Amino acid sequence: MTHAMPFPTTPLSASGWELRVGRGSRHRPALEVHTGDGLIDVAVAAGLDASLVRGAVRGRRWSVAWGELPPGGEVLVEFHAKGSIVKAPAVTIAGAFWVAEVPGRYRSVVVTTAVDRVSTRLRRFREARLSRR
Repeated sequence: MTHAMPFPTTPLSASGWELRVGRGSRHRPALEVHTGDGLIDVAVAAGLDASLVRGAVRGRRWSVAWGELPPGGEVLVEFHAKGSIVKAPAVTIAGAFWVAEVPGRYRSVVVTTAVDRVSTRLRRFREARLSRR
């Protein structure tokens, strides 16, 4: 019997969330977004619902956004709040996805590529568990 190698995990320091790479249909990479409450999103690379910005949320002291990389693989991520703009480094995951996290509560995120610009409001996220960050 052979054992599968564990899939790579990317921890997010401000939120305490964890991103895991799984395998989707046709052996495409899948991004799993895990919070203290469990799995909240699964995105499969080059799927029918491919989206430059897949999710964008804010907690009490942090903001995080994620999505699928465009052709060429580069995104510029900016978090916005009341006249304040913070550029956030986008971390590439499995060569197919990006994630950006910053400390602070922001209202929207703007993701820019060579050919596109998407602005999305961040949803509020409240963990149900007692160990909130």
